[in-house]
Amino acid sequence: MAARTGDLARRVAHRRRELHLSYDEVARRAEMHADYVEYLEHAPFVALGPGALQRLASALETTVDDLRGGTVDRPPGPGRAGPHPHLDVLSREECEAHLAGGGVGRFVFISSDWPVALPVNFRFLDGDVVFRTRTEGLLAAAAGTHVGFEVDHIDDVMSEGWSVLIGGLVRLVDDSHELEQIAALGIEPWPGGHREAVMRIETEAITGRRIRQRTKSAGEVGGDG
Repeated sequence: MAARTGDLARRVAHRRRELHLSYDEVARRAEMHADYVEYLEHAPFVALGPGALQRLASALETTVDDLRGGTVDRPPGPGRAGPHPHLDVLSREECEAHLAGGGVGRFVFISSDWPVALPVNFRFLDGDVVFRTRTEGLLAAAAGTHVGFEVDHIDDVMSEGWSVLIGGLVRLVDDSHELEQIAALGIEPWPGGHREAVMRIETEAITGRRIRQRTKSAGEVGGDG
């Protein structure tokens, strides 16, 4: 049996493919041999010195912490506000632009006991959110009720971020034409398994906020002196 690939190897391979880089390109950036970069992606364990690990992280346009997996269990947004924060209200068009690519959002609904928010893989279709779930699951039981759906992104480095909130009626999709249309979107839930029920949140309200770092005006440059 082949040795299991290590965590560092998987992260290096994933990031290289994400950037569409060849072994030679990564090797040149990291001042390593291409054969060694290829070996790194398949090794069960690799002990790299601080310098080599930093060069590899820079070559892959990421951080040492990310390559080591140190940020996996850390919630986003632990930093402070930036030096010139500004809160913007997003237009409907801006909100929809953030949702257009799909991703992971939080489905917010009322269970038998209290409000619940669960992450789901979603796609945005004709102004509505669609996702898959288990037919007999907790999420499917929310069909026919008014729910919320929240998506956000936090950039810790830039102290910026945005969030979009949708409110609407959620329903189970049973129309064959609509199911074919949604199937073409290729929604792949991270938990895997059989998730044959398709749910659609018919948007009734959509709002968004964005925190950005305001650029200093000409009068502010150079301080008060």
